[in-house]
Amino acid sequence: MIRRISTWMLGLSLIAALPAEGKVGTPFEAKIVGGEEAVVGEFPFVVSLQSSSHFCGGSLIAPNWVLTAAHCAYGGTIRKVVIGLHDQRDQTQTESIKPARVIPHPDYNNRSLENDFALIELSENSNFEPIPMNADEIEIPDFNENSQVTPKDQGAIISTTIGWGYLKEGAWSLSNTLQKVDVPLVSQTKCNLPEAYDGDIKDTMICAGLKEGGKDACQGDSGGPLFIHDEEGNPVLVGVVSWGQGCARKNKYGVYSKVNSVSQWIADTMAGQDQGSQEGDNGDGQQEN
Repeated sequence: MIRRISTWMLGLSLIAALPAEGKVGTPFEAKIVGGEEAVVGEFPFVVSLQSSSHFCGGSLIAPNWVLTAAHCAYGGTIRKVVIGLHDQRDQTQTESIKPARVIPHPDYNNRSLENDFALIELSENSNFEPIPMNADEIEIPDFNENSQVTPKDQGAIISTTIGWGYLKEGAWSLSNTLQKVDVPLVSQTKCNLPEAYDGDIKDTMICAGLKEGGKDACQGDSGGPLFIHDEEGNPVLVGVVSWGQGCARKNKYGVYSKVNSVSQWIADTMAGQDQGSQEGDNGDGQQEN
């Protein structure tokens, strides 16, 4: 999914809110591995965050709000949010909206990646349909990954992640077209096993993937959605692409920021109750510290 943090980024500090051309960056990045091209128009809520080109994803959660990863609010500048995009080479049927504010979660930790969330307030409303967010705790059933029976047939919760990231670890370019991959949700206990992440998975995180690897997000997918489907088959947002070790490696599940862990912060921020936030630009395009 996302991976690799640039060492120079570790010394940066985030302000709580940023101006219209919000600072963003790719200390971690991710792309879809082991998936397939999405159908045009299949996921109208996914967005592409762009400076001169795509560098992170996000999800439209309200007509004028996007949820992405805080680590996408690091080094670059979000000049536009592109909605309704399928092929990066053809943006004729899309909306391109400037951000009004970029608001990283106040408790974001750029080392542990706890609370890896950021909200983007758009300068105008989108006409595309937002994705609803999950507000409840998800009970993730265990399944036998060594069984010949598929995780789905064992009762696993199957999730989907999408993006324009790398198609394999070590690739040199992003995908032109939107990709999707289905991966089972994995319990925090399993994701914290020594051979996996050895205790690094916090309560604000959720894991998805396969023990044998092969399916994952990767560089360039950061900030994008992880979603499940409700009983009517409608997508419900449960996670934000955050980090992982490599892409689609054995025992290294994809790690996502868990949306229901910050439901109140999202609601309060969208309602204008983020009074502790400060906007600022020091005039040279750099964040104020």
